[in-house]
Amino acid sequence: MKLNQNWITFRRSFWFLPTFYGTLALLLAILTITIEEIVPSDSINDYIPNVLLTDMKLGQTILSAIATSILTMTTITFSSIMVVLTTYSSQFSPRTLQDFISDVITQRVLGIFTGGIIFSLLLLLFLKGVSDKNLFIAPGLAVIWAIICLVFFVYFIHHVATWTQVNNLIDKITSSTQKTINNSFHLSDEKTQMKELSASNDVDNMDSSNAITILSNTSGYLQMIDLPTMMKRACDDDFVIKIERRIGDYIIKGTSLFTVINPKKLSEKTQKKYHEFFSIGTERTTIQDVEFGLQKLVEIALRAISPAINDPHTAINCINRIGTLLAELGTVSFPKPYHYDKKDELRIIIDIQSYRELLYKSFYQIRHYGRQDVSVCASTLSVLHGIVEKNKDLSIRKTIWDFAIYFVEGIDKDVLLDWDLNFINEKIKRLAKTVERESEYTQIKL
Repeated sequence: MKLNQNWITFRRSFWFLPTFYGTLALLLAILTITIEEIVPSDSINDYIPNVLLTDMKLGQTILSAIATSILTMTTITFSSIMVVLTTYSSQFSPRTLQDFISDVITQRVLGIFTGGIIFSLLLLLFLKGVSDKNLFIAPGLAVIWAIICLVFFVYFIHHVATWTQVNNLIDKITSSTQKTINNSFHLSDEKTQMKELSASNDVDNMDSSNAITILSNTSGYLQMIDLPTMMKRACDDDFVIKIERRIGDYIIKGTSLFTVINPKKLSEKTQKKYHEFFSIGTERTTIQDVEFGLQKLVEIALRAISPAINDPHTAINCINRIGTLLAELGTVSFPKPYHYDKKDELRIIIDIQSYRELLYKSFYQIRHYGRQDVSVCASTLSVLHGIVEKNKDLSIRKTIWDFAIYFVEGIDKDVLLDWDLNFINEKIKRLAKTVERESEYTQIKL
């Protein structure tokens, strides 16, 4: 599991693709020089087009020029990246930096540039060993790689110009969070609810007097939990594991991480094995953390409605995307998941956030800082209406209506004029009609 976590971390890092293409360039350079040594000069024209063949002097000139030009393009690319990172940090949110850095296109462009530089320099170094030949294919291949680098350079400029548009950033964050929802939650059905009701009774009947709490051996954010591997291990050890932390929680070293209920034997070696199922890092990620994706959208919205930026349309876009995610979350089950093995025995207990909590965390800051902005308040109420339109579950509808009452109570109506109040009241009335609470509309309208 530890190896798997390290691989995931490395795969998402800025180094992965540049390292891959650099290694590929090294192997290709060795293969090219090997071919140069094997194929005689007299017969090379029979296999290679003349346009790709050069002599020693011209080949060295071409390789030197290519290495210099690719290095220049790489420098410009890095400068563009620094501009993007500065813009993201100051205008949007520091939490959005990792989205651009982990972007596959950004890493691939730098990887191809890195490979081009390595390929050209190595060919310059290796050509000394085949200096007695009259014609060489190596510079021709370097020219092809340089043309590919140029194409990707133009594409990267277009990519940066597109990525820095806030609407595209918001869309990518939303799409990433939707993937997390699909991977981390399951659809709610009657069978699942009955299983969880039975599990709740099993937990109540457990003897927790012999439980052992395992402490965290490091500080940081809980990024991932490998539940499938943990389940297999718990079955082999005949353990019941209660995970004390949620995904995204900050854990202080020496505080509780998980509890083993009624263990027959728990050695230090076994504890270390279970520690490997938890990935703890210096920052939160959206691999399993839905709340972090929502938090990014909230931060962009808050900066947009701040007096320094004053961009309510961006805030409204974020609110609409938050509503999309919350509407989708309403279709999945949010009770405490109890994981059973194949023998129908309870093995893992893990607590996750309720829908009510995620709804509150998505809008409570927007309610506070946007309480005097008519467009922000009206958009939030419209989003709540859209959520209840998609979700017919009565508990979800009641939660949305209760939150709408809380949200309306926080609106600063003293600064609003009659037209503003009427506009917001229409949103409230439409929401009340959809959730069949029209009788309560007169009590909360502004």
